Amino acid sequence: MACIFNDPIHGTIELDKVLVKFIDTPEFQRLRNIKQTGIAAFVYPGATHTRFEHSIGVCYLSGVVLDRLLIQLQPEFNVTVTSVDRLCVQIAGLLHDIGHGPFSHLFDACFTQQFSSRNWSHELQSCRIFDYMLEKYQEIKDALIELGLDENDFNFIKEMIYAKDYVSRSDGVWPFKGRSKEKSFLYEIVANERTGIDVDKFDYLLRDCYHFGITCTLNWRRLIHMMRVVEKDGELRIAIRDKERDNVFNLFYLRMHLRRIAYQHPTCSAIDLMVKDVLTLSNNILHPTKTLSDSINDMIFYLSLTDYILDMIANLNIWLGESPQRSEAQKIIDRIYRRKLYTLVGETPPSNDKYLESTDDIISEISGEDNTLRETLCVAYLDLNFGKWGPGGDPLEAVLFYN
Repeated sequence: MACIFNDPIHGTIELDKVLVKFIDTPEFQRLRNIKQTGIAAFVYPGATHTRFEHSIGVCYLSGVVLDRLLIQLQPEFNVTVTSVDRLCVQIAGLLHDIGHGPFSHLFDACFTQQFSSRNWSHELQSCRIFDYMLEKYQEIKDALIELGLDENDFNFIKEMIYAKDYVSRSDGVWPFKGRSKEKSFLYEIVANERTGIDVDKFDYLLRDCYHFGITCTLNWRRLIHMMRVVEKDGELRIAIRDKERDNVFNLFYLRMHLRRIAYQHPTCSAIDLMVKDVLTLSNNILHPTKTLSDSINDMIFYLSLTDYILDMIANLNIWLGESPQRSEAQKIIDRIYRRKLYTLVGETPPSNDKYLESTDDIISEISGEDNTLRETLCVAYLDLNFGKWGPGGDPLEAVLFYN
């Protein structure tokens, strides 16, 4: 039995009722209040779409891609993909972003930069929340077990969400426990760390273009239709028909194009820096005994955080009275709402050496001995590229093509 959703990007889609059990939880519903593109709605008014609908879209596309691969799967590979495999792939697609904090990737940056929690990521947090949900909702775990899933499958789901190990080993040892090398192509559907071509990217490019009001030039249906499983270096991998090279390049170009004109738009970058300053200044004022940076290790605290954190900080005085400790953060929020933003005073394409310098070094070089100027400067890196996947910056070099 399936539940039907009407999605503005994919139209009418059906999801198995066990997937809907995950959707109908407070942990997943929280994604309704976390915008997909962070603070971009301050520049693109239509960009109010959330991680909620994106996650449902990725779940749906995960099933579409896997079904297409199975149609083309060559008998000589002697691989049987079960209904349990398919359900695991869809659960990974559904929950891959459940670990995002307020304003999506902006929150990641706060913890890796301002709060120096470099071993933390929203992917790892998604895995922890999945474990938390299985422990909290026995009825969901029982439903999964009834369908044939076990602890090995739960690990498989988490490995697909956090697939960094897929490319981190050079010794040829298979890094995963959830599935053997014979089913390695399953790890390339939701989050493809090898080529960057995955259903997560398909959905967010389509959805972001739609809500930004930007024409999407990606022929994603044709790309999916041209996918098939091939053998490469003893593993089964996802490959794309060679005549689709231009279409594949267009995917990476569209990603870079959106980064340039939307995600890292100068005004977006300014507001991004202001919100980071607000969160940093508010680190000690949101909880009587815990800091904001403690939230990554406190599941209940973390799951209470959404984009509404800005309004909460702005209105704390109504509930708790005036406080000098909160005033600086509230002043910045007021500036955001009144469009009195940080001003771009200059930009330059840094050399490789400059790029490796710390922010403090760059500010010191610009300000010299002027301490007043030093206190008013901040540096934002705009990373405009086709992706990290191919050697020498060419993403097509990492893609497998068949003829």
